[in-house]
Amino acid sequence: MPYCNMEGIRLYYEERGSGVPIIFVHPPGMGRKVFFYQLSLSNNFRVITFDLSGHGDTVGSRWPVTISGFCEEIRFLMDYLNIEKAVICGYSSGSAIAQELCLEMPERVLAVILSGGFAEVQSKIFEYEHLLGMYFVKHYPEFLAEVIATSHTEFLPLRTDLVKHMLKADRRVWFQFYKQSLHFSCLERLNSWERPLLLINGSKDFINQHLRAYRKKINCQEAFIKGASHQLPVRNWQAFNQIITGFVGANF
Repeated sequence: MPYCNMEGIRLYYEERGSGVPIIFVHPPGMGRKVFFYQLSLSNNFRVITFDLSGHGDTVGSRWPVTISGFCEEIRFLMDYLNIEKAVICGYSSGSAIAQELCLEMPERVLAVILSGGFAEVQSKIFEYEHLLGMYFVKHYPEFLAEVIATSHTEFLPLRTDLVKHMLKADRRVWFQFYKQSLHFSCLERLNSWERPLLLINGSKDFINQHLRAYRKKINCQEAFIKGASHQLPVRNWQAFNQIITGFVGANF
């Protein structure tokens, strides 16, 4: 099984294809399985999905749990796989890690793609969503896993796989990842952004109000999937993959 050993942690990863490397970063709890449909991008690119510490099939956790600590895991994995630079794609709260990595280590990043991303939690409804996630992780993790999986797909085999994978997560890490995402902000650092940035969002996603922060600070590309909400990598994977293919192909 593909593991990368890092300071007592065994990071589980999947690698397929060749060409421009794209590393996908998952949100709290979900693990790499949420990028099941992105594996088909390996027809054109070198696709890497992995489980952050405390998630999925990765063995071990790092304390304290920090966004910067997760960035170090990606850097270590890149070194292990001999990847000098990569496109980093962060989904939902995984966007915090993708952005932090680009700001801390721009020399390791070709470009950043954010799906339902945010520079800072700026609305009450989004704050409450994080707080609810933290509450359910502590008290009803099985229920939370079912809700998240069902919101992503009606396809029973994948939904079952997502639930099983989420329930492998260390609940303390899952909780802290939510907390770190809630308090994450790179808003004041966007002026120093150095790499191409693509924002992919569903036209019906409530998180779209957070896009104004990017428009005020930097030049970025935006792509909207009509009629879609937040769960683009799964529910709208064909359009999502097509947008990624066009962006990476045009830039690299």
